Amino acid sequence: MRFLVTFTVRESIHLSEIASVQNRIGDTVQKILKTGKVKESGLLIDDRKGFFIIESDSAEELWKWLAPFYDVAKLDIQPIVSFEILPKIFEELQKLHY
Repeated sequence: MRFLVTFTVRESIHLSEIASVQNRIGDTVQKILKTGKVKESGLLIDDRKGFFIIESDSAEELWKWLAPFYDVAKLDIQPIVSFEILPKIFEELQKLHY
């Protein structure tokens, strides 16, 4: 299953903590990239944000990769489905509603 994962560095980070937070995020990003499951990744330039589009076999697997972020960043995780399934979904919804 594919997921869109975005993260925003917490605003409560103090100036004295920036170097250690940057190291944690950098190390975590490198470990996630090395899994071979990342389809796309990058930085969002409007704030201290980043994203991954990542394949994961389970929520537990995804959590294991992302756990180091939880103390330093706010995560938003959304499952992704392809537009290709829309005709089938619309057909099934019409059967339910009509």
